[in-house]
Amino acid sequence: MPGAPRKVDHRTGSNAGFAAAVASGLPDVKTATRKGVASFAVDGQTFLTVNESHGDATLHTPEEDAELALGRAGRDEVRAQIESAWAAYAPKKRVAAYRAARTRRAKLPRITQDDVRGMILELPGATEGPIWGRDLGFLIGTEKRTRFARFGPPQSGRVGNLLPPDDEETVVLFYCPQKPELLASSADRYFTTPHYGRDDEPGGVIVRLSEHRGPREQAELAELIEDAWREVAPPELIEQRERERS
Repeated sequence: MPGAPRKVDHRTGSNAGFAAAVASGLPDVKTATRKGVASFAVDGQTFLTVNESHGDATLHTPEEDAELALGRAGRDEVRAQIESAWAAYAPKKRVAAYRAARTRRAKLPRITQDDVRGMILELPGATEGPIWGRDLGFLIGTEKRTRFARFGPPQSGRVGNLLPPDDEETVVLFYCPQKPELLASSADRYFTTPHYGRDDEPGGVIVRLSEHRGPREQAELAELIEDAWREVAPPELIEQRERERS
């Protein structure tokens, strides 16, 4: 398991990968990369540039260019700034359609910490209890070495190096074999901090439940939770799970 988080690494969950994922998911966006800097444009106008190797990003609006406060501003704030910069150049009909789609998504069922608790406690041997001091998490029986997941506030304490508001309503999976792929393809919904290891290696992944909605994303999260459980479960419990499935 990782050691204690260092204060120098404390940050929100907004980073260059998140900014790029948000921008590339907007309608009609074209991406170009030159000398390691990715540019995101709509209707021929660049509204965002991202340098992932330097960990920074710049918004380009008709009024001014402004550096995003990555690592300091929360993910919701950074997302809103990127969407606003895109909307300044995108055709009005596309902006209206996108906002209508966001409204429809917001009406999908929320995934709550209680939903996640139910997914976890269905797994053979999984229990909820103290994993560090009084912090609650999930493990096999009472063996601390088998801890595989935990909640952030308000159910438990702060999450590694993660600063508020991005630690609210979070789930941390300590073991995620798909971590590099998730951070590369879905950084708008999955992220990590230095406390949980390198981005390009399997390890800890953080999920903000407010960014996940609907049955498809709930099923995806359930699979990741089971994968984390399998990393610590003994063979007899994994066999029991396979029998239950069949």
